[in-house]
Amino acid sequence: DWDSTPDALWPNWMADISDSKSVAELSIPGTHNTMAFYGGALVECQRWPLSQQYKAGIRFVDIRCRHIENNLTIHHDVVYQQAILGDVFRDTIAFLKENTGEAILMRIKKEYDETGCTQPFDKTLKNKIEAYGQSNFWVKNQIPTLGEARGKIVIIENYPCASVGINYWSLDIADDYHVPTIFHTPQKWSGVKDHLEKARYGSCSQIFLTFASGSSGGAYPNAVADRVNPELYYYLNGFGDQTIRWGIIVMDFPASILVHKVLFLQLKI
Repeated sequence: DWDSTPDALWPNWMADISDSKSVAELSIPGTHNTMAFYGGALVECQRWPLSQQYKAGIRFVDIRCRHIENNLTIHHDVVYQQAILGDVFRDTIAFLKENTGEAILMRIKKEYDETGCTQPFDKTLKNKIEAYGQSNFWVKNQIPTLGEARGKIVIIENYPCASVGINYWSLDIADDYHVPTIFHTPQKWSGVKDHLEKARYGSCSQIFLTFASGSSGGAYPNAVADRVNPELYYYLNGFGDQTIRWGIIVMDFPASILVHKVLFLQLKI
């Protein structure tokens, strides 16, 4: 979807799923480089603002933070995305206050060079969490049930000396992000499909994380999404109304119809 507004909204799709379900048992639509809106076609990965992503059903977000002067600014590599982590926390908590049955899984990744800091990244992050209210976050290193996670930001830590939340590297991850040219998108899709098959049959005590996104100087994010996202949709659509656990599927520029395809079967769980 190249527009700034989703075609359809599912702001509370988690609400009717059983509290006893582990987060690892769910199929969760997510966005790659969630806040990458600026910097041109090589850098931009999304069109929908964060609040609209949540309303559209996105429940995993990929937040990249540069540690600068004891603050956490949102970056895609060198490019500042005109936001800070506090903005992300504020908008996410506001959404969760309005939709108390939902939970947001938030990967926090250290991005680009650190400068002007007098404390480690994890200390700055802890300070931000405390400033926005510890009760709004799941910061344990174990996978919560949906009942435990409702109304909270579930932190997935991806930075040195991590000490808050679920360790990113404890997930089963497929992130072949380098797609040399658009002619390599069939290989990219093949890897995505292979990992989805692994998630389909894998242990439901394990979180599976599949990145359908990719890019390079020879294949911009929008060009890869334009080729991989339809393949993903038709693949998922081929399973009809079967209830299958796919884990987290992370996308650039997802259309509403694709987001819905990831999440809709769980509405009857």
